[in-house]
Amino acid sequence: MSDPAALAKVKETPKSDSNLKPLERWGIKPKFNQFKYFAQEWKPDVIAIQESHLNPGDKLKLVNYTTYRTDRLTHRGGGTALFIRNSIDHYPTPIASDSFENTTIAIVLPNSQQITVSSIYRPPHGIISTDELNRIFNSNTKCIAVGDFNAKHSAWSLGRRNQNGNIINDYICNNNLILLAPPEPTHFPHNGNNPSTLDFGVLKNFSSGDATSLNELCSDHNPVSFEIDINANIPAITKTLKTTNWMKFYDITKEAIPGNPSTNSTKDIDEVINKITAVILTAINQSSKAKIINGPHRKLPPRITNKITLRNQIKKRWQITYDPRFKRKSTQLTNEIKADINQYDQDSWTEWLLSLNQEDLSIYNATRKYSRKFHKIPPILDTDGLKYTPLGKANAFKYSLENSFQTNPEPYDNRHISEIN
Repeated sequence: MSDPAALAKVKETPKSDSNLKPLERWGIKPKFNQFKYFAQEWKPDVIAIQESHLNPGDKLKLVNYTTYRTDRLTHRGGGTALFIRNSIDHYPTPIASDSFENTTIAIVLPNSQQITVSSIYRPPHGIISTDELNRIFNSNTKCIAVGDFNAKHSAWSLGRRNQNGNIINDYICNNNLILLAPPEPTHFPHNGNNPSTLDFGVLKNFSSGDATSLNELCSDHNPVSFEIDINANIPAITKTLKTTNWMKFYDITKEAIPGNPSTNSTKDIDEVINKITAVILTAINQSSKAKIINGPHRKLPPRITNKITLRNQIKKRWQITYDPRFKRKSTQLTNEIKADINQYDQDSWTEWLLSLNQEDLSIYNATRKYSRKFHKIPPILDTDGLKYTPLGKANAFKYSLENSFQTNPEPYDNRHISEIN
């Protein structure tokens, strides 16, 4: 069984963080076209994926998100990943583990607090290690771990408990953590026996949250929506695209900033710094243009969304009755939906290509868009570790320059200095 995809949405105070987890069979790659429209509808802030079944050469990209992934390299299956919205400050925090697979990042809130978010997959066979769980929950004062733990316990699941369920339940109780699991089952085996809750979250230092099993997508695992109060505001999705003419910026700063200002005192230095700062800010504003991004992303037409709604209704009937007729019909509709979405995407692409005009810059802009490679700015190594955020990088430069422009320490040899002079 395979279950890729968990989504998390962080809303502003007093709202919360909602984590949706679509779990699909045989990996996310064959189902990605359906998944991307599902994610577009829910607009999550963080997406966690389990059992992605990806190879290192496979691409996994979602518009307006940054992707982090941990592919299984030893044998087929497994793999975890996280998508996070580009407007949220964050950085990867790889954590080694053998008893489960994980992809982990740290979210940096505007108040400088950090939250560790982990996507976890524990294969059905084997025992989960509490020492490795400690590595995740000791990484920050606040932590969120969501995924498919393959653990059953009466505290969150119907049916018989298993050893991993006992281990995780004891771990939660002994470490004052919070279990966040939906009241409805999340896993419905294809043989129709014993639905259970294998997909849940474990929280550290959060006061409240909610989880819901969603009747969406086409897997033996339901997506799960988690909502967690983070007590902080996060940046909203930007509606503008800002571009800067750097040649114009250069010309403005060249004319406005004197080449070698006279600085004979601390006051003179402060005045020059203030002037340079003001000139740079003014030059940025005069050299930049903001373009408003109009309208939502492309949505599926009603003929497809209506078919998805019908498929979900029939799937729910099968989960209740286990009547094989509902299962067959659900599978049939799933295959039709996949074909319809592929055709819709192809038709939309063809329509866009035909709309390009040789008389204007549309062909040039399209070629430039698809041929230009995006180069992500790497982290900076500071004395206390890697810096990923803009503020962390700026402070690294600040302290480096400050330490460079210090007076030489004693001992001090006047005779040697005079000989050199």
